[in-house]
Amino acid sequence: MIVTIASALLFVEIKDAAFLKTLSEAMLSLWLKWELRAMVVLSLTVQLILIRYGNRRKFSGKDLKLISFLVWTMYLFADWLATVALSTLLRTTREQITSPLVIFWTPFLLLHLGGPDTITAYSLSDNELWPRHFFGLCFQIGVTLYVYVKFWTLTVTTLTFLAIPIFIVGIIKYGERVWSLFKASSTRLRKSVFPDANSFQLEVDPVQGPPSKGDMKLEEYLNHIQIKDKYRYIHRAFYLFQVFRPLFSDLKLRIYKELSYIFEMESKGTEEETAVEAFKVVEIELGFLYDLLYTKIPLVISRKGVILRCICLSFTVSTLIAFLIIVGKHGYSKVDIGISYLLMVGAIFLQIYSDILHLRSDHGILWLTSQNNWFLKAIGSKLFRLTEAKKGIRSMAQHCLLDYCLQPRKIKLAAVLNIFDQEDNLEKYFHTSWKDVTPDLKDIIYSHLQAKRKKYKANHFTFKYLSDLLDERGLNLLKEIDKPATRDLGWSVSDAEFTHSLLLWHIATDLVFQDDHQRFRAGNLGPHSQISKLLSDYMMYLLFLCPAMLPEGIGNIRHHDTCIEAKNFFLKKLTFRDAIRGLFGIDTASRSFFVEMGSQRKSTFFEGCQIAYQLQNLVSGFKWDHQEKWELIAKVWLEMLTYAASQCSWNEHSRQLQQGEELLTHVALLMAHLGLSKKINLVDIPERLTEVKFKPSWDWNRLDRLVYYLA
Repeated sequence: MIVTIASALLFVEIKDAAFLKTLSEAMLSLWLKWELRAMVVLSLTVQLILIRYGNRRKFSGKDLKLISFLVWTMYLFADWLATVALSTLLRTTREQITSPLVIFWTPFLLLHLGGPDTITAYSLSDNELWPRHFFGLCFQIGVTLYVYVKFWTLTVTTLTFLAIPIFIVGIIKYGERVWSLFKASSTRLRKSVFPDANSFQLEVDPVQGPPSKGDMKLEEYLNHIQIKDKYRYIHRAFYLFQVFRPLFSDLKLRIYKELSYIFEMESKGTEEETAVEAFKVVEIELGFLYDLLYTKIPLVISRKGVILRCICLSFTVSTLIAFLIIVGKHGYSKVDIGISYLLMVGAIFLQIYSDILHLRSDHGILWLTSQNNWFLKAIGSKLFRLTEAKKGIRSMAQHCLLDYCLQPRKIKLAAVLNIFDQEDNLEKYFHTSWKDVTPDLKDIIYSHLQAKRKKYKANHFTFKYLSDLLDERGLNLLKEIDKPATRDLGWSVSDAEFTHSLLLWHIATDLVFQDDHQRFRAGNLGPHSQISKLLSDYMMYLLFLCPAMLPEGIGNIRHHDTCIEAKNFFLKKLTFRDAIRGLFGIDTASRSFFVEMGSQRKSTFFEGCQIAYQLQNLVSGFKWDHQEKWELIAKVWLEMLTYAASQCSWNEHSRQLQQGEELLTHVALLMAHLGLSKKINLVDIPERLTEVKFKPSWDWNRLDRLVYYLA
């Protein structure tokens, strides 16, 4: 904010000096007349754009980068523009003010600096800079007051009093923004997990009795408090979010093994329905996290927030009515009157529109349906029918290495762009596509995680076993098969570092996929073929464009050298189809020579080709079925997906929310729900408590006691 204020003041200084020297008297007069009018209208337009697209960036899709860029530009431009307008008023002389209504517009600029409710922070770093925004609040309030004192004699007394309610609304809106940034800062977010010391006491039940609220599973508790089935998943997501929120503050949970039922996904449906429902709950939880970190919604959807909303709306509406009555008694310009109406109606529209968005959100429906008031519950029920049904994460990014290396570049000014984009991220993005996250994919991921949880439970929730389980990348899978055909594949998932392994299996998967489809085997491949391709291209997208979410390595160097080697092999006159078949036709001695040459650099191209040959040899040499082959490939990718999800820091998952939903984040949180996280340690009850027959309890209505389980 300090940079914004400084740059705005510098801009105004340079602008005034330049225009006084270059513009004629007539042009200068025209500029002074329309400058502030254009600024306030443009400022309102930016607010409308932000409230429309501010929260759209949390969804994935092909337009995500465009929307994120638009929001980022408008987010920076909104503060800068309002500050420039106030700075211009600060430097304006009395002779340059053409209408008293211009001064009346000043508090609207303060209101615009409060920003729309759908976006308070663009990134996590904005939350950490809340002291600068607090300084900006004090500075802008001071500037607004100074402008009014400076031009006090120019404004009609009635206009001065009419501006007071808008000034109060501006302070409230700007204060809400600063408070939201403060509450979402990492230090405050971490402290919010710990309630006041006197707010509760630790209770111990030395004697076992009949089931109490502390013995209930979440579904039983929701039945107990009579939550209707149609929006039960929202309430379930809210309670689970309270349990797992400490993970995003880098805190650990140490919970007694007797309470392991907390880490079970309950459902009454089939296994496929369970998978869809699990991803649906995780989507809502991440929505709660996004609202907490990047919006005002947690503040607005509260008793104090509702009171402040009512005050702001009533003040703005009363100002509009009073202006409507009084303005006819003075001979103001019709243009200025129109702009004044536009600002007031715009402020009312922004308020009402944001309130509707809040009430229709998961936070809003949760708040309405939790009230004891039948009227509010009825509103919540009606709004629930208007909301789009949750289905879990909708789409996932796809990036194919060979397509990126071999297809013609989509941006022709490569040499110029490389100066500003040395990592070639723009070209990588244009080679990125989006595919739907199918129910089959959700089902196979969920089944894989459930299988891991069963192993974890069978080993009595031992933390050492959990660490080994989460560090698996496919080696144990190959050992379980215990066939000569798979023994030569083990090094690729154990000895190679993760980014190396990922590139190897991506190239192999793509080559095998292309070869099978070119040989018209698609009908005999089974569902694991498409699932393997989806996961392979998604993991490559993470390596290309989200490397911070993966374990550290030299993935960029390997990718660069692999692309060079692939381009050298695929001649310009050689078709992709012929090249694929040529790769499988290389004799063993030549393939070993190429692998050795590639290893002298950091290329994985021919090593990946070697893996592809070994996978195809499972069918031709060892008489495997094609479906068995693809099932093996899919399981390896599932192991890599869960490994990457467990290794990615929770802070990075939070940071990635600003760029849209990621499958890896959904999988990581789903794993935490099943206890499959190194941040969750299931421990035995200490012997001294066992001796007094201590029985741990878990009260879903007293989640403030969660502090006792933090480490």
